[in-house]
Amino acid sequence: MADTFAGRWAQGTRPLGLVVLLAVLWGCGETGINEPLTPARIEAVSPPNTQGRAGEPLPDPIEVRVLGSDDQPLSGATVTFSAGQGGAVSPASATTDVNGTARTRWTLGSATGPNVLTVSAGGSVSATITVNASASRSATVSPVAGDNQSAPAGSAVPIAPSIRVADEFGNAVAGAPVTFSPLSGGGRVTGGVRTTNAQGIATVGSWTLGPSVGAQTLAARVEESGVANNPVVFSATATAPAGTQMSPTAGNNQQAPVGRLVPIAPAVVVRNGSGDPVPGATVTFSVASGGGSVVGSRQVTDVSGAAVVGGWFMGPLPGTNTLTASSPGVTSVTFTATAVSGMAVSMAAVSQTSQTAPRGTNVSDPPSVIVRDAQGVPVPGVSVSFTVSAGGGSVVGSPATTNSSGVATITSWRLGTTVGPNTVVATATGLSSVTFNASATAGAPSTVVAAAGDNQTAVQGTSVATRPSVRVADSGGNPVAGVTVTFSVFQGGGSATGLVQTTNNQGEATVGSWTLGTGSPNTLRATVSGSGISGNPVSFAAQSATQVAITSAPAGPINLGTNFTITV
Repeated sequence: MADTFAGRWAQGTRPLGLVVLLAVLWGCGETGINEPLTPARIEAVSPPNTQGRAGEPLPDPIEVRVLGSDDQPLSGATVTFSAGQGGAVSPASATTDVNGTARTRWTLGSATGPNVLTVSAGGSVSATITVNASASRSATVSPVAGDNQSAPAGSAVPIAPSIRVADEFGNAVAGAPVTFSPLSGGGRVTGGVRTTNAQGIATVGSWTLGPSVGAQTLAARVEESGVANNPVVFSATATAPAGTQMSPTAGNNQQAPVGRLVPIAPAVVVRNGSGDPVPGATVTFSVASGGGSVVGSRQVTDVSGAAVVGGWFMGPLPGTNTLTASSPGVTSVTFTATAVSGMAVSMAAVSQTSQTAPRGTNVSDPPSVIVRDAQGVPVPGVSVSFTVSAGGGSVVGSPATTNSSGVATITSWRLGTTVGPNTVVATATGLSSVTFNASATAGAPSTVVAAAGDNQTAVQGTSVATRPSVRVADSGGNPVAGVTVTFSVFQGGGSATGLVQTTNNQGEATVGSWTLGTGSPNTLRATVSGSGISGNPVSFAAQSATQVAITSAPAGPINLGTNFTITV
C-alpha cells in the first residue's frame, strides 16, 4: 500500500468513524489492527561503507530496516540479499527483528570499481547499495620497461626502469611505496623513492650506469611484506665510452712449437678517450686462423684496464697463427704467432707405393711423401729428390719441397716403354728413403697374327690336329692379355667350339676345336675386339681329304716278322 495509516494520521485526515473505532478497540484492551502489513520500503539503518577492497568482506555488516505500509518498522519480513560483480553475502536471506532490521556480511568481488548489493523484501520492494571496490593489498610486482638495456659507462640508460604492483587478483595497486637502488656496477639513481600511480606503476627518475664496463643491475623494491617477485632486478650493459680504444701490451709476434703454448700470454689494455683505464670491460680472445686454441678466452679488465688471455696454443701445422681480442664498442686487436716444427727425422709415403699403368704412360697417383719431426709434426721446407731406379721411365717436378703440411709431391711419373717393373726412390738428406713401385703393362691391341693351326689337312668331318690360335700385341710388340677374340667358320661348312676366347698373359687365344666340312677349302676366322688393329681378322685354311689311295707298297711276298712301309 502506497498510502499508510500512519501517513494519513500525520496528515491530519482523521475520520470520525476511525476515531471511534480506535476508542472502542482501546476500551477492549486491543493495541492495533490485526490486518497484516506488507513491506513498503527498505532503508539502510546507518550509512554503509562506500569503499572496500576487492575480494575482501566489508569491515561492518550491512544492516537494513524494512518499513511496512504504515511506514513503521516491519518485523518478521523475509529479506534477501544478492551481491553483483562476483561478490558474496552471508547470509543470503534474513528475517527482520522487532525493529524491522536485517543484517548480512558482504564480500566484494575481485574486480575494482562499483559493486552493487540488491536487497529485496516481500517480493514487492527492493533497494540497492553501492560500494566502490579498490585494489586489495600488494601481492605481486613485475617489470614494465627498462630491462636489458645498454648505455656507455657513466651515462643514463635510455629508458627509465618501471614496475607494476598488483593485488592477488591482478588489480593495479595505487599508492604502494617503491624504492629503486643500484645493486651492482656502482651506478646512481634520481627519484629513487616512488609510489605507484593509479595504474599501479612506479618509474625511477633516472638510472646512470657506473664507470665500469660490463653488466650492472638495479633493484626496484616494494616496501611491503609478502609481495611476490620482490624486488624486481633490472639489468643493463655498460659499454665502453665514446673514444675508447684497446691496445696490445704483450704477446704479439711470437714463435712456438706446433701444438704448444706461446711463451708470453697475449695481453691488452682498454682506455677511454681521455686515456684513463676502463675497468670491467669484457675482452674475448678467439682464434682467428691456424687452428689453435685458447684457455681463459673471456677476461674482464682490471682497475688498470688490462686483460690477459689464459693461454694460447699453436695449431697442428707449422705456419702463421692469429688471435683476436675484442670488446663491445671497441676496435679489436689481432695477435700473430708462428708455429714451427722440430728437426725432420722421418719420411713416409703419402701416395700409393704400388701401382699399375700401361707402358709409356703416367701413373694415376704421382709419388708423394710426408716429412715429420720427432713429435710427429709435419716439417715444411724440406727438399726431397725423386729418382727413377728401374724401368727406364721419367719424373717431372723433382726435387720437390715439403709444403706447410710437410708433404712433397712430384708432378708426374711416366713409366718406361718396356712391360715390367718400374721403380722411383724418394730421398732427403738425413732421412730414410721411400720406394715407389709400378708395373708397366702392355698398351692397347695394335696387331694380331696367327700363332698356330694354319694350313692343315684332315679328313672331312674330323677335327684338325692343331687348334688355331692368334697372338695379340701392342705397338711395341708386347703381348696384350685380356683381349676378346671371336672365332667363326667362314668357308667349307665345318663347325667349331669355344668360339669366344680371351688372350692369356702371352697375348694368345685358342679356339676350342675345328671340325672340317665337305667343302674346299675350309676357312676359320679369328676377329679381335677393337678397331685399328693390324692383321684383323686372321684367317686359317685347311684341306679336307675325301678318299685314301696307296701310292707305294712292297712288291712280292713279305716274310713274317719283316718291317715294311706302305704310303697312302
